[in-house]
Amino acid sequence: MGRSRVRSTLKAVLLLLPVAALEVACSRPPEQQMLNQFFRAARNRDNTTAAMMATVALDPRTQGSVEDFSITSVGAERREPLPHKALMEAAEKARQEEAEFQRRKKEYSDANLATIEEILKIENQPNVKFTPLQAKVKPEWDKWRADTAMFVKNLSTARAAATAATALPEASLAQPGQPEFDVKAFEGEMVSKDVAIRAQVKGPDGQTAEKDLTITLSKAVGTQAGTAREGKWIITKIAGL
Repeated sequence: MGRSRVRSTLKAVLLLLPVAALEVACSRPPEQQMLNQFFRAARNRDNTTAAMMATVALDPRTQGSVEDFSITSVGAERREPLPHKALMEAAEKARQEEAEFQRRKKEYSDANLATIEEILKIENQPNVKFTPLQAKVKPEWDKWRADTAMFVKNLSTARAAATAATALPEASLAQPGQPEFDVKAFEGEMVSKDVAIRAQVKGPDGQTAEKDLTITLSKAVGTQAGTAREGKWIITKIAGL
């Protein structure tokens, strides 16, 4: 083979190398880089970075760490409306009901304050004997106290549900240069998909095993004050560990 032909062949190979590299890069699913970053952060116990990418933890000390993986399939996207507004309305209703209850309780307490104070002083004494008025007020006051715990619990549960419902869209939409998530102005839905991977998982005991894991990714999509918003993918579930 002559020198000119060798040079021509070498030049053609060198020209093809960037194309081949690009094809390899493009063949990787877009989820690959994100999962790489998350598993690396989890391995290094970089909790700050991991928390920005996921609502679930992967603690190498108790769950193990993903040392390497390959994506075997990416499922179709699923969409469901965000429930945060309905849950916020439920929390507000619970707040109003609790406030109204406290108002009525105070009215009763003010009207029977002396008798209630007497009951509180003696109710835990052995063989206590109540006056007729105390015997009438005590079961009524006991019910007010029991109902207080119920209303407080209902309010706490409703607020926790509303907070949990806003946590994921807020995490998804929190991006540099983007407006802050406004829970009252945002209208939209959550988009989710499952990514199946075959992973080399190093357990807390140091042993490595191959496992098939399913990673659920979710992101918020919608509008805020009339402006289109699309959040980043967040890891919301890791199944198969």
